[in-house]
Amino acid sequence: MGQIWLHIGSPKTGTTSLQNFLNDNATTLRETGRLNFMTTGRAHIAHNQLAAAARTGNATILMEEMLREADATPDVTQVASSEMLFNLHTARKLSGAAPEEFKQRTKVICYIRRQDSYLEALYKQLLKNSRIPPDRQAFLDDAKRRLHYLNTFNTYAEMFGEENIVVRPFGPKYLVDGDVVRDFAHYLEMPITRDLRVVEGFSNKTFSAEMSELLSLMGERTDFNTREVIRELIALNHPGTIKSRDVFSRSERMGLMTQVSRENRRLVKRFMPDCKEFFETQDLEGDDNAQSIEDQLRGQLADRSAATDALMTAMGTLQARRKQEAELIAEARERPVLDPANDALEEALAPPTWYREIYPGGDKRGWFHSHGAYASSFVERDTDQLVVSFDNLSQAGNDAYAREPWAQKFCADRGYSHLGIYAQEPTWFRDADLIAHLERLRDDGFFKGFKKVAFVGTSMGAFGALTFSSLAPGAVVVAFSPQTTLDKSKVRWEGRFAKGRAADWSLPYSDAASQTKSASKVFVIYDQFHKGDRKHVDRLKGRNIIRLKGAGLGHKSALVLSRMNVLKDVMESAVTGELTELDFYRAIRARKDIYLYRQAMEGYLNDRGKADRAERFGNAFKKRRRLQSA
Repeated sequence: MGQIWLHIGSPKTGTTSLQNFLNDNATTLRETGRLNFMTTGRAHIAHNQLAAAARTGNATILMEEMLREADATPDVTQVASSEMLFNLHTARKLSGAAPEEFKQRTKVICYIRRQDSYLEALYKQLLKNSRIPPDRQAFLDDAKRRLHYLNTFNTYAEMFGEENIVVRPFGPKYLVDGDVVRDFAHYLEMPITRDLRVVEGFSNKTFSAEMSELLSLMGERTDFNTREVIRELIALNHPGTIKSRDVFSRSERMGLMTQVSRENRRLVKRFMPDCKEFFETQDLEGDDNAQSIEDQLRGQLADRSAATDALMTAMGTLQARRKQEAELIAEARERPVLDPANDALEEALAPPTWYREIYPGGDKRGWFHSHGAYASSFVERDTDQLVVSFDNLSQAGNDAYAREPWAQKFCADRGYSHLGIYAQEPTWFRDADLIAHLERLRDDGFFKGFKKVAFVGTSMGAFGALTFSSLAPGAVVVAFSPQTTLDKSKVRWEGRFAKGRAADWSLPYSDAASQTKSASKVFVIYDQFHKGDRKHVDRLKGRNIIRLKGAGLGHKSALVLSRMNVLKDVMESAVTGELTELDFYRAIRARKDIYLYRQAMEGYLNDRGKADRAERFGNAFKKRRRLQSA
């Protein structure tokens, strides 16, 4: 019977490096009989489907499939890896679902950082991805729940036996040859030979806190792609921007470690008896004030100056490159059109941004599929968050070469993986080929390969987001001014969108009102005074429906939010499931300064026979604008 090794992370311990090694060498390892990087439950490099199945109650079936795959090569060690399994709730769910044979054949290996080091690394990563604001205290207050390791290991020990749990300290002084890949291979008794591709060395370099916080602000307030800037900074290698142990003070670190000191002693005694010094905190002893306030301020200013210089240099390099590209495009356009080759040259100089990431020279994985009147593109940027977007009516029929899916820049700037659905016809995604493609993605476990999934869109795209959300149970939906269906038998009152109403509504996923039950949260943003939109929203039922009303947004709710410069903030909070009604209503206060708001409100008042009030409203709007510009 094939021995199964379950690698469960934890986060920030070289998991991606290890998974890339296993994925890149999967064929060689399997053919030489050393190791089988299991395909069951794996999407790309991680077995996140196993964790997702545990949370949704379907893990038993998946583990039985893993056993069958292991039985096919009984003399080979089997490996599955997902840091999503390093979670107490998931561990308990997995324990309740695991077949007895799976428990008997499985060992667990996990790498951990000391908790204060882990929180620092996590803070800097979230900043770089613009996932949190640069607020160290707020992060610290929220992150304390991540400090506890022991109960997770206890749960796995109850499942697989204490003797089958290997807990390894993460750090160059603890790992075999200072490298997580070689350490992992050592514990699996697998030699690293020349036929294997290994990225050598332990990288503990990290941007300073000042640099990380500047990156967060840059991502929020500029149109620079954070990932591109980070690549420039790495190439620049400015020594003043590489720094560790600079997020929290020694007293804050000691406070964190004191909270879990008793728990850590029990963890060491049970799972790490040879690493008794790992959680020791002599390095944190001493007075934070031993250094004068002037010296501390001088050090902070030096860090900030170095980070600013490096960031400006990197942004300047990118801007110069953009200018050069623009000049090349302009030069190509100015050339006389002698033959079709000129058109091809111009197109070649301006590919869509997503294609630049996944073309053969790009640094991301992905694909593009054409389905006739519809198409789909996918860029994998990370496995934390997938956003699935759908074109709206204004994009249908766009034949530009540099065509971008809806929310492309939003996803790229935040490092979200992105599946974009394009429409060349305004038929509300009523296309059998497209539907079959999306169902194949579901059946292949594509959506389960991500920790979180969000479906987004506006108007026609919002219908797509709502109705196809059932492909990924537990997903978040963000729908601006949606339709639920254009099936004449169900919405006889709907007189808009003639081409959409003429589409084939006998196909599956034709009524979004029946497709949202499995979503975790459905954020519906609409104008309650817009009669047509309100009637569609009223058809959505369930406790997971979160109605966010914006009087005066009209049917162009996403556009009005964009004009207020709050669309990205609202989208990000919604995509991550954190948007509250209070946050939303605070965000849209400024709509009274937007001309589209004036048009919508005047239209509602006139439709109700209140022309005098509409005129007064318009005059008040113009007066307010004059005062603002004075």
